[in-house]
Amino acid sequence: MGTADMVTKEYMRENAVFADAFNYLIYGGKKVIDPAGLTEIDTATSAVGKKDALQKYRDVLKAAVIKQDEKMSYVLLGVENQMEVHYAMPVRNMVYDALQYDKQVAMIAADNRRNKRFSSGTMRNNGEFLSGFLRTDKILPVITLTLYFGTEPWDGPLSLREMYDINDSKLLDFVPDYRVQLIQPMTLSEDDFEKFHTSLREVLQTIKY
Repeated sequence: MGTADMVTKEYMRENAVFADAFNYLIYGGKKVIDPAGLTEIDTATSAVGKKDALQKYRDVLKAAVIKQDEKMSYVLLGVENQMEVHYAMPVRNMVYDALQYDKQVAMIAADNRRNKRFSSGTMRNNGEFLSGFLRTDKILPVITLTLYFGTEPWDGPLSLREMYDINDSKLLDFVPDYRVQLIQPMTLSEDDFEKFHTSLREVLQTIKY
């Protein structure tokens, strides 16, 4: 791993900076995500139970407890730092997210089986037993932010559809899309910079100017 990658990874591990980035992305700079409500978790994700295990390592992944309008939301927030444009970023981030969802399902299923939370007698219960996942089980949403620290404008695709060589809208209606959530300094205005409340503002301004 290069020095720049290590520096950006350690920088984005800081809860205040991490929360600042997501508050800009999701809430337009409003301080909704509290740094104190962030917990760093294992960045390793793998396809559980597969013969040839696929394992990926995110840059930073944190569990977040977000309180807004007296309601609590529990989500997983991931950051991918990029010094260069990645021309397959939609696929890369989608794999990270899919593996994280797979990991959640596998952990819930293992806990259900360990505690024998199944009953027999109905088709639904048989389905729960086979999958290990109960009808009432829920998983946490995953949001991945790509933070681009490069000095050249990002010219890579920001969605799966941009990577296809197909223009048939009828066909594409049946192909799920996946979008990259990107922050890049070159496109930020002074009003945008004011929505950051940590040193991330100065870092992004320095890159732009």
